[in-house]
Amino acid sequence: MKNNGFILNQGYKYIITFFVIAIVLSIFGIEFFSTIFYLITLLTIFIFRNQERLIFKNKNSILSPIDGKITAIDIVNGKRKIYCKVTPCNTHVVRAPSDTNIKIKNQKNGLNLNPNSYKATILNEQITFKLSNMKLKLISGICNTKIEYTENTTAEQGEPIAIFIDGLAIITLKENINIDLKIGDKLTAGQSILFTK
Repeated sequence: MKNNGFILNQGYKYIITFFVIAIVLSIFGIEFFSTIFYLITLLTIFIFRNQERLIFKNKNSILSPIDGKITAIDIVNGKRKIYCKVTPCNTHVVRAPSDTNIKIKNQKNGLNLNPNSYKATILNEQITFKLSNMKLKLISGICNTKIEYTENTTAEQGEPIAIFIDGLAIITLKENINIDLKIGDKLTAGQSILFTK
């Protein structure tokens, strides 16, 4: 996944589209709507920013794969599930939590409904990564673009593996793993420690 610039590659078409609309409206003298589209262009640049991130690499630590706020923690069949809300204000690069093998367990195109509804779990676009220490399920939200992900089968700790703009991320850990996290905590991809081996 190549995203070396200030803007994520996925955002260029949106930024250019909104900017061109703003210019055309300005040319035709429709200043009010032109101003709105200039502001939308700036907002889109902010959403698709490619923020520099210092990765806290450590072989003994499993890092958060995603930026987001923990909205729920559950235990299902002995496995701990961490639910994270991801918004357009977060940084959108999903990163490998450790040196890991990557397997796409499930990938489905779909809609962009409210990810907290039951319909969304069935109809929304989603993808499930099976990684060495966890499963990561991404369910797209209302503002999400297509979920883009790496074709690589391995990744080093902190390496980008997907782009996810908005929605729900569900991290499923293996059995008997204790975490020192609580509802309301904010996770930072490549920096927040989920647990240590």
